[in-house]
Amino acid sequence: IGLSAFALSVFVLSINNAGSSYLQLPNITVGLALTYGGIVQICAGWWDLTVGNSFGATAFCSYGALWLSYAANFLFNLTDFVVPDDPFAVDHAIGISLIGWEIFTFLMTLAALKTNGATLLLFVFVNITFILLILGKFFQLSEDLKGPNGLTKAGGVFGIFVALTAWYNAFAGLITLENSYFTLPV
Repeated sequence: IGLSAFALSVFVLSINNAGSSYLQLPNITVGLALTYGGIVQICAGWWDLTVGNSFGATAFCSYGALWLSYAANFLFNLTDFVVPDDPFAVDHAIGISLIGWEIFTFLMTLAALKTNGATLLLFVFVNITFILLILGKFFQLSEDLKGPNGLTKAGGVFGIFVALTAWYNAFAGLITLENSYFTLPV
């Protein structure tokens, strides 16, 4: 459940970050961030904690909180509280937040080194995605530029790989010879 919630939320946000013209309402991600990405992932983390999986509990509760904070940023609209002189101030503030999440993700990647290849690949892709999104927030080239810049778009593309890898991990754990004719290697 936790990996599927993470995957779908990342997928929709990444389509937006990649600059898709099909997603005319980028705030559509807020509903997913609040419910499936946030609440459901935190529940999955609690369930992992009850079975003694501290790695899963830490990952799902933490990334669930990331999604809740993402939703809160939109719901409370940061720019309504402060109108900064610097047009990039909001992007820079989000970039600083993403730096914290990148540090956490790097540490989780170290903790995942002995799990399996699919889980490790997921965390490597999350690291790359965060790094590209951070750079995109700090290197917005023009205040006239509307929508994501090239670095943010690249982060969106890697985010799609994150989503696909998370779904793969989820279904590799879900599909067994008892319920399917095949299994997925991890």
